[in-house]
Amino acid sequence: MVAVVAESRREGDEPLPDFIVRDDEGLWVDLSRLDGSAEFRAWVEQAFIRGICFRELDYSAFVRLAFDCEAGRAADEARACTAAGRQPRVRFAAGMTHILPVRIPLYRGLKISGARAEYLFELVSIDCTVPRTAAGGSADGPEFETVTQKTRLDFDEFIAQMWLKGLRCGIDESAVREAIDSERTGRVVIARAVPPGAGRDAGVEELSAGLHRDDAPGMLPDGRVNLARFRNRFPQIRAGEKLLRKLPLALGEPGRELDGRAVAPALPKDIDFAALAGAGTRVESGPDGEFMVATIDGFLDIDEASSKVSVTDKIVNRAGVSLRTTGDLVLMGDDYEEHGEIQEGRVVEGLNVTTFADVFGKIVSRGGAVVLKRNLSGGVIVNPGGQVAVEGRVSGATILAPDGEVTLQYAENSLIVGRRVVVRERAVGCDILADELEIALAEASVLAGRRIAVAQVRPHGPTETVVSVLLPPEDAQGGLIKAARAQLDELQAADEQARQIMDTLRMRPGVANYLTVAARVQRQEIALNAEQQAAFHKLRENVTPVLKAMAQLSEQGKARAAHREKLLAAIAGVEAARQAAAESINCRIADIAGELIVRARHLNADAKPPQGLAPGELRTFLRAAPGGSRPLFAGSSGSFEWSPAGSAGETG
Repeated sequence: MVAVVAESRREGDEPLPDFIVRDDEGLWVDLSRLDGSAEFRAWVEQAFIRGICFRELDYSAFVRLAFDCEAGRAADEARACTAAGRQPRVRFAAGMTHILPVRIPLYRGLKISGARAEYLFELVSIDCTVPRTAAGGSADGPEFETVTQKTRLDFDEFIAQMWLKGLRCGIDESAVREAIDSERTGRVVIARAVPPGAGRDAGVEELSAGLHRDDAPGMLPDGRVNLARFRNRFPQIRAGEKLLRKLPLALGEPGRELDGRAVAPALPKDIDFAALAGAGTRVESGPDGEFMVATIDGFLDIDEASSKVSVTDKIVNRAGVSLRTTGDLVLMGDDYEEHGEIQEGRVVEGLNVTTFADVFGKIVSRGGAVVLKRNLSGGVIVNPGGQVAVEGRVSGATILAPDGEVTLQYAENSLIVGRRVVVRERAVGCDILADELEIALAEASVLAGRRIAVAQVRPHGPTETVVSVLLPPEDAQGGLIKAARAQLDELQAADEQARQIMDTLRMRPGVANYLTVAARVQRQEIALNAEQQAAFHKLRENVTPVLKAMAQLSEQGKARAAHREKLLAAIAGVEAARQAAAESINCRIADIAGELIVRARHLNADAKPPQGLAPGELRTFLRAAPGGSRPLFAGSSGSFEWSPAGSAGETG
């Protein structure tokens, strides 16, 4: 391959457009003369069509020039280079050469599916004509022979040929070079489309010391900011104080298809910032953006009907959350701190909620962390995808964070759901469901999860502790494998039947003779005269129906072989998934000194996931012992450790 590439003719005399500069360092694009990427792409297209490739190609610079260097941007960059004392040029290659015609067939077609392109790398070779050796030469003069030489693909040629096949953007240079250098064989993903970047909706940022910082308030369906239910008290506002700043929308970066076409990003939402300015405020515009400014001394007030922000002489108290002070709160800020009690029946909705007093009501968070510095008594915390931490005691409460992490010190008579639940001290009479569960001390509790670790189990009255190790549905994967193996048996039987039919067809009069003669003619081992050709054509006409039947059987066999490969891959994937699931499940209880029941429980494939059940239904689910349950341990002493992928056992 190296020798062949070295023989490629340099294009020293190739005419170049005026925006291309060639010197001893390579090929450059003069940005001051370039009208835009379209002009560069047109020249590249013509060069590739003429069989030219760029040597020592800087692919990142090449792609930028081809797609991200529009006329205005090129002019701006040229002016910036000139101002910095640099030439407004971009180097993209060391030179340009013709690809030898014998090498062009080395580059196969590629498979483009959706947003990615695949290429089948193979070992390649070319036929070369060379002089015979002296020993084999003719006395009348030198003779030549054609030999096959092993070679490699070339990255620079690869880029040119893929461009002509429609792949012009998104090539993974490292993957292609690695496949070429390592002479890998097989299908490789060589390019992916560039998705458009996400933009940012317009929002509002709170600036006043009397407001909680709010970088992204909620949006009403009509596009307005939802501040209507924010009824908490704030310190006094001074005239001239900046209250809010509009965060302008930001457009996302455009994406790019594999053929180079641009993909426009989604248009972000804007808000009418001026519509939020009520009495005592005004909107001022300046170099730093739009601001809502107080025009009088007073206190913050928000009208529920219009969502207008006003500064008036009204005062809103900050004395906990109760029906008398604030009512229910819907907070649009990124952080909320409550220094008073949240009373029973009251609801606080927000993000990153921290309380410094006892909570008897309900906290609903949109994510982030809910941190209670004191106790949760009879209350509810809902934070589906975030964290919950209670530094005091949890008593008679409900905590629901099915996709989040729950960290507690002490819990009693409570329902707790989380992706990961940690009880650092003690859990008494609790119902706990988690994928991963870690408890220091459990008493009379019902626990369920996939990975369970309990340091100690102790008695608490007559009620035992029940642990359910949750397993994937029992029959779903087994049924898939059984069905796939049944299909494999059917394919095997069909292959055997096809072989018998094929053997029968070969025994038909004239078929074997025709196949033998046709093969020798195709290999040019024999040449038929006119009489023999007539006889051969007549023989072919006689056996044509049989040949068609044999061809049909062959095609059917290929289809069965392809289907067999898919079934085997599916079986391997299912078995690997089953093994991975088994290895991720375990139960370990270090010190047992109270009544304990441990069972393995397969989830029902058709049932609703337990994390999505209502609290009452969830308690019923945790206490149920369906027919598919399997006892693993029952006792009051020793230790226990079990995993479906390993050994199980107990010690006294």
